[in-house]
Amino acid sequence: MTFTYRFYLRGGVTFASLLIIAALLIGCSTKTGTQESAAMQQLSATLTEIDDHGNAVTGLLSEAFTARGWQLGDTLEATFATGQTIQLKFVENYGDVPVGNYLGRFSTSTGRFKIAINRGDIAETLQLKSASKVTLRKVAQPAQ
Repeated sequence: MTFTYRFYLRGGVTFASLLIIAALLIGCSTKTGTQESAAMQQLSATLTEIDDHGNAVTGLLSEAFTARGWQLGDTLEATFATGQTIQLKFVENYGDVPVGNYLGRFSTSTGRFKIAINRGDIAETLQLKSASKVTLRKVAQPAQ
């Protein structure tokens, strides 16, 4: 009888331990998932250069956008190290937005993401400098 009693005691302790470990693992995976999804909603980058037209060129490649499900036509919010925040349209060509509007596009020559003003100089307008930081996030579209 003693053998059976110890067996059940050990089995009970083991079962309780497994339940506690499972609860901890589920709790950790939920927290990690929340952090990952928050990170997937925005992108941080450095302005690698200000090109000859005053466009702010980042180090971002299209894979970062694809991983987040960001697509042409999306509205993005850019927050610069200066504290300035603008909304821009993610487009293929400069002419996809009216003259004077903010836009973001991938360079056909370098594949890097540029932030620009159609027929304007965003670096001069916002006093942006190379090597400064920018954070992008997708702006939710209103339901239609």
